[in-house]
Amino acid sequence: MDVVQTAGRGDRPTWIKQIVVAADGTPASTEGLEHVADLALRIGAHVVVVYVRHFPGTALMAPGVIDASLLKTLDEQEAEVRQDVLRIVGSSGVSWTFVVRVGSPGEEIVHVADEVGADLVVVGSNRHSSLHNLFLGSTAAYLTAHSRAPVLVMRTRAERGAMPAAAGAIR
Repeated sequence: MDVVQTAGRGDRPTWIKQIVVAADGTPASTEGLEHVADLALRIGAHVVVVYVRHFPGTALMAPGVIDASLLKTLDEQEAEVRQDVLRIVGSSGVSWTFVVRVGSPGEEIVHVADEVGADLVVVGSNRHSSLHNLFLGSTAAYLTAHSRAPVLVMRTRAERGAMPAAAGAIR
């Protein structure tokens, strides 16, 4: 017999107590934040937003030397993501934490998910070419292969609308 725990909120399951959501400033990430804030509010979950400062491979070719303009760009991206998170998650009424890591996005998101005991990991899908995914991989693919928690991959509304019905799109 399956047992679903509830927290006095009708039939809302509470097995999802910690949601880790990746934030990188892309439209898919922004929509993911919106959906996670809504879900967390409905079920009383805590949200851990993870932003990973990722240095492109070319920046690491000269060990110990990081271009100042790259650091400025990363600082600006992080500031924009923080503003999005504050606007979306901060105003939602949910309990949340913002975590910044440096490294490979997939690896760092998995580390944070493990550290906080995530019950769900949410990541936006940025559609790249097959060639891009072959050589560089996909954060979503990495997470689905390595996360101990279930992973929800979010497509943007535009991507969902562009998919043909015959492809099995759920709308």
